[in-house]
Amino acid sequence: MVIGEKTFDAAFALEAYATTRKPWTLVTSGYVERSFAALVVDCWGLLYIGGILEPVWGAKELTRFVVGVNLATTTLAWLSMCALYALSAGDEFYLFAKFSGFHGVLAALLLALRQTSPEEPVFAGEGALGAGTSGVVASLRALRNKHLIGAYLCFTAAYAFMSGGAHHHVGLYLFDIWGAYSAWVYLRFFQPHGSGARGDDSDDFAFAALFPPAARPVIARVSAPIGAAARALEARRRRAREEADTRAAASTATAKPAQSPAAAAAAAVVRAKLESSSAREEDDDAKSKREARAARGRALVEARANADASP
Repeated sequence: MVIGEKTFDAAFALEAYATTRKPWTLVTSGYVERSFAALVVDCWGLLYIGGILEPVWGAKELTRFVVGVNLATTTLAWLSMCALYALSAGDEFYLFAKFSGFHGVLAALLLALRQTSPEEPVFAGEGALGAGTSGVVASLRALRNKHLIGAYLCFTAAYAFMSGGAHHHVGLYLFDIWGAYSAWVYLRFFQPHGSGARGDDSDDFAFAALFPPAARPVIARVSAPIGAAARALEARRRRAREEADTRAAASTATAKPAQSPAAAAAAAVVRAKLESSSAREEDDDAKSKREARAARGRALVEARANADASP
């Protein structure tokens, strides 16, 4: 991650109008920040949350998650700006807005933290908040990992609204929303596990469960078609894998037809006879070689004796 100056920002930040000419910005815009404070927050989030997730997932899966979510976030944000431009009857604000930042991946990491350790207190340890007993301290002590993603999205929404909808802040919130959503889709339906299963179908990680209880019935109805489409896609992929495994097993069985017990026993007897015959041939060959070496030795001794006897 780097802090982008104006010229650097123009080359690597996301801009809906220029993305077709600069497709690399779909990758680079997620790693360019506009302020040092945002860079510090991003680095802290990556190191802290990554340090919790890496022992559970492994470094390879964590890297794949960060890179994949970043690409999904920037692509969906770009499409959203194009859609907003069309829906606003050609408001160029959405077409030429430049925005970038790691906030989409940060939102995704917070969501992953909610999945792996939802009930873990944010301020763990007896001395984390001192010995205070005020209402604020009590609220902070009650804060759990599952609350962080909601708090982060609410804070960034308020920040974008109070900023008056500046270009960068509109993009910031688009990155946050799409980062969290793409992470949820991946973790819910597609993340591979060691047992061969994919995703997390627990009720606690349903999309509606990410929202306050009062909003869950509405969210469940709205998100049901998307969940059904994702499950259908995963079922199709699973059937394709099973069919490929079946074809591979069938081809192996055709190449190596099964033998009856009698045929297997007869083949074993033939192999034993061949091995015994080969061993005898090797013994005979070794014997003939020893005799040849002995004959050459005797001839050499006789030749030397004759040489010594001659005047």
